[in-house]
Amino acid sequence: MPDAESTRKRSRSPSDNEQQKNHKRANTGATALDGTSSNSHANDTNSSTPNSSRNEQKKEDNRVMLGPSDKRDAKDGATTSGEASSSTSAPPPPSANIHMRCLIVTQDASIIIGRGGSHVNEIREKSGARVMVSESIPGNPERILNVSGPLDAVSKAFGLIVRRINDEPFDVPSVPGSRAVTIKFMIPNSRMGSVIGKQGSKIKEIQEASGARLNASEGMLPGSTERVLSVAGVADAIHIATYYIGNILIEAQERMPSHTNSNSSYRPSGSRGRAVGGGGGGSSYVPAGSYNPGSSFAPHNPPQQLQTQQIYIPNDLVGCIIGKGGSKINEIRHMSASQIKIMEPGALGVGPNGTPAPAHQEGERLVVITGQPANIQMAVQLLYHRLEQEKQKQLRASAGQS
Repeated sequence: MPDAESTRKRSRSPSDNEQQKNHKRANTGATALDGTSSNSHANDTNSSTPNSSRNEQKKEDNRVMLGPSDKRDAKDGATTSGEASSSTSAPPPPSANIHMRCLIVTQDASIIIGRGGSHVNEIREKSGARVMVSESIPGNPERILNVSGPLDAVSKAFGLIVRRINDEPFDVPSVPGSRAVTIKFMIPNSRMGSVIGKQGSKIKEIQEASGARLNASEGMLPGSTERVLSVAGVADAIHIATYYIGNILIEAQERMPSHTNSNSSYRPSGSRGRAVGGGGGGSSYVPAGSYNPGSSFAPHNPPQQLQTQQIYIPNDLVGCIIGKGGSKINEIRHMSASQIKIMEPGALGVGPNGTPAPAHQEGERLVVITGQPANIQMAVQLLYHRLEQEKQKQLRASAGQS
């Protein structure tokens, strides 16, 4: 029997690649789109291959084809073995980062966060991704879940999120009895075609590789240029499908980076934030918890020159912006990736010609925001949204007393 090194070298030959394809096709009966089984074909293939060679081939297929660390078939719990076809995009380099957004119902958001943030902190720790949930907006049953970081970490985080929603152990494979969960990704319309593929070819590949079921909405979300891509499956299926979707988005961004600023992010109805100028690109207001306006993933664009913007906020509402122990202002800094400094009372801003600029009204406090234009815009929107929330809270409190 040849050793492992010779097996790995041999697996790269064209003839053996063809054998891998045939072996792959024989084992995808469990996730075939038409629901038919190919077990007889699989048995014929397996019977002609020694057990040790077949196990070695599965290990090699997993190393080459699948990016997520958890590579189990979503429908039958079996280990996936190179189920993505040869036309599926190759994994991006390890440094490729992505930011993915999805809509979740408020009840699931509470489960994901956990008491005192215990659940979301565990997901962050185990996945290595940044996970943020937007604040609840009165009158809207959905919140926005933001996950960003290396693609492997992001896809793993979504698998853990599904396990948390289902109250399943993090380290146990999905089984046939596992409950399917639907993740509603928000994808820029300019990228949805890449995800769908010609005549749905990409979606079919992702479905076959993961066992998840994908459905792209026809229309865009209200007031935005984003569409919903629904991905339904158990935790392992979501994990694998997210990896392939993210890979396609990263490649699309590298091919067409100029499209990023033309996107307008979805704003759930019921939000009352005020959008202000600056940043350009037509991005609408994004609720707290969103990270990168106008894009659902972090592009590899060269850093832009830092800019500064000054705004004024009511002095009596500074406390709600800062939060207990600086929690709120730090959260906004983190989400917007910008520097935010609340000046001392009486501090003057700088006018266009460099002269001191006094506050617009008595009792206002100067806030200085520094960062890239898109990040400044996000910070301003988050700050005004926080102010509006506090004003509405005070109105409800005064109405209750009367």
